[in-house]
Amino acid sequence: MEDQRYRIMFAYRMRSVGFLCLHCFDTHDKQIVTVPVYSGYDGIEMNHGSMTNFPEELKETLSLEKEKIDQGYYSIRTWDIENLG
Repeated sequence: MEDQRYRIMFAYRMRSVGFLCLHCFDTHDKQIVTVPVYSGYDGIEMNHGSMTNFPEELKETLSLEKEKIDQGYYSIRTWDIENLG
């Protein structure tokens, strides 16, 4: 099984309470990618227009990690280098 291209590092709420700022590591290009993701009270919305231009591989990662994101696993307040797997 091939590793995912994007690994989520940490997330935090932006000033606009409806958005999370996700910092991910692109394992192919060896760079950090920061994306705003719409997240209401029920968690991130995978079909929101803010994700229209995201690469498919990033959308896959967000979909696979949605539950952890929604539960606060990647919160900057609890961030640890071990989260990168």
